[in-house]
Amino acid sequence: MKKKIFKNAYVSLLRFLPIKRDKIVFCNFSGRGYGDNPKYIAEEIHKRKLNVDMVWLCADAKAIFPEYIRPVKMWSLQHYFELATAHAIISNVRIDLGVEKRKAQTYLQTWHAPFSPKKLEGEAVETLKKEYLISAKHDGAITDGIISNSHLLDEQYKRAFWLNKDAKILKIGLPRNDFLINNADNKALITNIREKINIPSEAYVVLYAPTFRDDYTTNGYKLDFEKVRKAFETRFGKPCWMLIRLHPNARRQVNEIEFTSEIIDMTSYPDIQELSIASDAVISDYSSSVFDFSTMGKPAFICALDLQHYMETRGLLDEFFRFPFPFSESNEKLIEQICYFDENKYRVNLKNYFTKNPIYDKGDAAIKAVDWLLDKMKNN
Repeated sequence: MKKKIFKNAYVSLLRFLPIKRDKIVFCNFSGRGYGDNPKYIAEEIHKRKLNVDMVWLCADAKAIFPEYIRPVKMWSLQHYFELATAHAIISNVRIDLGVEKRKAQTYLQTWHAPFSPKKLEGEAVETLKKEYLISAKHDGAITDGIISNSHLLDEQYKRAFWLNKDAKILKIGLPRNDFLINNADNKALITNIREKINIPSEAYVVLYAPTFRDDYTTNGYKLDFEKVRKAFETRFGKPCWMLIRLHPNARRQVNEIEFTSEIIDMTSYPDIQELSIASDAVISDYSSSVFDFSTMGKPAFICALDLQHYMETRGLLDEFFRFPFPFSESNEKLIEQICYFDENKYRVNLKNYFTKNPIYDKGDAAIKAVDWLLDKMKNN
């Protein structure tokens, strides 16, 4: 009790400190390491050689950062000091960071996904915890800018994110997708990442990246990984490795999966974009990661093993059933789709879908995000 009283008094006093106009605080998935959209915005700031103190709130003491990032322990007293005195704050999740935003501060919400087929925020109020709803509504109230990469996502923000009337939707693409678009054919980079995770450069690599379940059930993750792996070997004529990357909210469920030398746990790998670059195909379920992957034109498969249960417990938007990706509800159907995968037909389906539902990703989202941020900070 005494600690809480002290902390509250300490935080209340911080608002009287001057704002440091060259300081930006970053937060990635509530304290994870260096990754996602915030990472690529930080890299763009560094490329420009701007005199900016970049602070990263991090709960993982083992996380590795470049020398130009200053990590600070999440929820420490310094955490609150850095937030209270920053000129800008960048986050990719909707979490109350414990310090009230000041008038002279800019808050950029990058979010962490393209358009989501699963119901989010205001679309899924009945499935979300009260504490999360409070944080999400607070986040919407303080947001100055939020990043989008499609008209579908624009409308989802307007419909479900409780944004204040002055919040600007930045129609610029996702900064993390710059890396995919600009490096899709970078063989040296692909080889380097594969070496880092001990995957042969000549292998066919499949990324499995499903979303989380609100009730923590694991039936949706029960792919027959070995048969799926062999199906890819049959179809593409190369030894196949599978990288398993569960959602950050499903990290504990990784123990339900049986790993082998060719089926590898990558759940703790900090940057899914690097895994995507290193992979030749992706399998997901209700995650929007298939959209990120499709920017490179690589095969993406949807396998929804627990479709009925997910629809009952979380809910899906009708758009999910119009996606251009091969869709299955069983291991058998997924394996069949892999074995008979028609790349030309797949590319036509992608082209037709994105002609109707264009995306903003052009490989320069981080540049545009930093331009907006600097302009906002200059005038705030």
